[in-house]
Amino acid sequence: MTAWNDFLEQVKVAEIDLGNPREVWYRGHSDESWMLTPSLLRYDDWETKEKELFLEFTKTASRLFDSRGTDWEILFDMQHYWVPTRLLDWTSVMGVAIAFILHNDYSDAKDSALFVLDPTALNRLNGREEVINIPEDKNFDYKTIYWDKRPFRVEKPLAIRPPQQSDRLRAQKGVFTVHGTIEGGFEETAQSCFRKIILPSDAKEEAKDFLKWANLDEYTIYPDIVGMAHHIKRKIL
Repeated sequence: MTAWNDFLEQVKVAEIDLGNPREVWYRGHSDESWMLTPSLLRYDDWETKEKELFLEFTKTASRLFDSRGTDWEILFDMQHYWVPTRLLDWTSVMGVAIAFILHNDYSDAKDSALFVLDPTALNRLNGREEVINIPEDKNFDYKTIYWDKRPFRVEKPLAIRPPQQSDRLRAQKGVFTVHGTIEGGFEETAQSCFRKIILPSDAKEEAKDFLKWANLDEYTIYPDIVGMAHHIKRKIL
């Protein structure tokens, strides 16, 4: 059995171990040592900085974007343009998560990681029985829940399904988890809801073949001028 086939078998075992949930989400890390911690939480006093970043982005971006209907949609824009947030990007397509690993991996010599998540089990930790759809759930307001902590404090991560407001979200089948008030990442708060599988360095050549056959290049999952440029560079150079 090749390293790639062994990796795929481990993904299957992980999903069985999670109870074969009806919906599974995936996230890829090019470096297997990275934790499941949102970018915002890597800063001191991150809850204060969250408000400052959001308000500054809202004020500045109003001249560049169409008006958004909810604060959540503004937050999704912030995540899209690499402004630190309490969100983590996931996808419902395993191949897209593998592409995230390899398209951002500049050292094939290191091991990477794929995370497999049961989003419904994650939300049950907070007393919810389903993934939260944004903006259909009118009671799940970003500022009220996470800034004012009303009607209660959300301590653990929650799985949310965003509107497909951008070409990238649609192409990547993008979904999110939103971090709560407990310090630390998933490793401290939701260990039972996910599994981590190592993608070893010696499996990456076959993984690249898999992406080629699945037509998962930079342009198909980043369908804009930036993705097109990266695709052309990788293809020619």
